[in-house]
Amino acid sequence: MKRALAIVAVLCTVGVLGFSQITGISGDWSFTFRALSTAGARSSVLNLKTTINGWEITSKSTFGDVVDNSDTNDYSVQFGFVEQAFGLKGAFGPFTIDAGMAFNAGQTRYVCWDCVNDTDVATAYDLTPPDYKSAYLSTTLDFAGLAIGFKVEHWAYPYACPWKCDTQTGSYMLYTFTLGVAPVDLDVTFKDCCTGIQFGDFTLTMKDVGLCCGITYDMKLYFTKAGFEYVDFTIENFFQWCCGISFDLDVKFGVDYKEVTLTPKFAGIEGCVTVWADVGEDLDLIIYGWKVSCSFGDCGLLEIGHWTGIEPPYKDCEYPSWYYPFLYYGDEYIKFKFCGAGCCGGQYTVDITAWFNIGGTGLFDLSSLRGSASIPIMSNLTGKISFAIPLTPGQVSPTLDLGWTFTF
Repeated sequence: MKRALAIVAVLCTVGVLGFSQITGISGDWSFTFRALSTAGARSSVLNLKTTINGWEITSKSTFGDVVDNSDTNDYSVQFGFVEQAFGLKGAFGPFTIDAGMAFNAGQTRYVCWDCVNDTDVATAYDLTPPDYKSAYLSTTLDFAGLAIGFKVEHWAYPYACPWKCDTQTGSYMLYTFTLGVAPVDLDVTFKDCCTGIQFGDFTLTMKDVGLCCGITYDMKLYFTKAGFEYVDFTIENFFQWCCGISFDLDVKFGVDYKEVTLTPKFAGIEGCVTVWADVGEDLDLIIYGWKVSCSFGDCGLLEIGHWTGIEPPYKDCEYPSWYYPFLYYGDEYIKFKFCGAGCCGGQYTVDITAWFNIGGTGLFDLSSLRGSASIPIMSNLTGKISFAIPLTPGQVSPTLDLGWTFTF
């Protein structure tokens, strides 16, 4: 039945394109090939778009690793047709419509990561393609400053990650209602696990609410089926300290806990200096790292980053986004970016980063060189290259990826 559904959807789309008034087909095709390490095709994405009677129809074909193994990069063996998705956008009277559907074209295994008690838990699923994956339909209406939205989403098992239902079969549906009028936004969700529609969660958000003395705050109130979860208050520029240093305040009240977070900001130097810091329990300033950026020309950049060695907080199975490059590549880096006019129009860009491990075994503590470049070949064809060169023993093999983006 699932295979028949997939075939019918594709045939209907092709039939509409073939027999309706088409104003033109446009799109782009990107492709990446790994030339060093394990050679072979890495990824390819083909996007197509056309307009019929004011309705925009899109198609996205994704090729890549059809077997998701967390411990392998064997793209030459596992490369294949991963997913086929279709989209539809347009207006129906005063309503804006956005819909889409996705099919598993050839993926035979994927790994879903979930955060359970602040620990990453992996669940592997074996798949049998071709198969229907998911679909959605959303509509919005703006009237006299009031924004109303409704969205229905559907997933076949096990394509919602993580799976939201207790049963390991059937499907999962999510209904989302939104209502917004400044400064208040309301979101209410209901879910259905083939056992009837049930309440999901409720979120009330208020932004830029006046407090006093020109200070405003944001508020977020969150409920689930189990009841009250938390209320969160955020105030920007809560108080000024000295030397252009100010603090943002975030206070979060849960059922059995309270979190107070002070985030320092350095006025006047944000454009060239960024400091990753936090305030400890004794109101001492903890500095995790910093970076200094200096821009020159249209797109030139020299940037130096340093991690102090203090591990930032790990919350909800995630570190702060700035920390991940240091976690994987080294303690310090120097980055160069520059650009110039291409030979056939457009602009080429080059990005090169040298990573260092303090006290490491490499020359001058160098641990690796990483970079990428985008070079226009024709007005509608851009070549791309990326590389990683390890400079100390025990690291992964060097890699070189070549590719292009072709637009039409």
